[in-house]
Amino acid sequence: MEPLTAATAIAEAAARKALAEATVAQGVREVAAETAETLVSEQGLLQQLDTLRFDSIEALAARNEAALREFSQIEANRVSGAAREEAVASELADKYPAENGYHIERECFLRDETGKITVDPNTGESRRIDFEIIKDGEIVKSVEVTSETAEKTAQLAKEERIRDTGGNYIEDRRTGELVRFAPDVQTEVIRRA
Repeated sequence: MEPLTAATAIAEAAARKALAEATVAQGVREVAAETAETLVSEQGLLQQLDTLRFDSIEALAARNEAALREFSQIEANRVSGAAREEAVASELADKYPAENGYHIERECFLRDETGKITVDPNTGESRRIDFEIIKDGEIVKSVEVTSETAEKTAQLAKEERIRDTGGNYIEDRRTGELVRFAPDVQTEVIRRA
């Protein structure tokens, strides 16, 4: 073999070896990069899972606490409201006694002249009034009981719209008959602590 051919063969072999080593090195780098990416993404996922797990537990605990506080407040409001209504019921019974021809109905829906429960044309909701005092076949007093701070403007406006559309009756539960509001009777709001 001539020296130039031998040198060329050696150079070609060295180039092939270098190319193979570079290919192997590139493969190693790719595998290393993929491994690093997998580790990072697995660590990232684990961190996200930990965040979700702990944040979700904390968030759930906070929501539960808020719901418990809200339930407690609702229950306290219900108890206070029931006590207010009972006190006013007693006062109304004293002021409008049955022996003088009065009858007190509680929690009556406003109805039309056919007895159908009427609804507010704006909200689609019906309206129940806490107390209706009946005498001689008509409602002579209408009373709503509430706390000292409760806003009743919207509720009274709803009632007015219902009354304007014909909801001027309640059902007398004793007789099953409809009883009409006397002229100019508007619901009075009684506020108590």
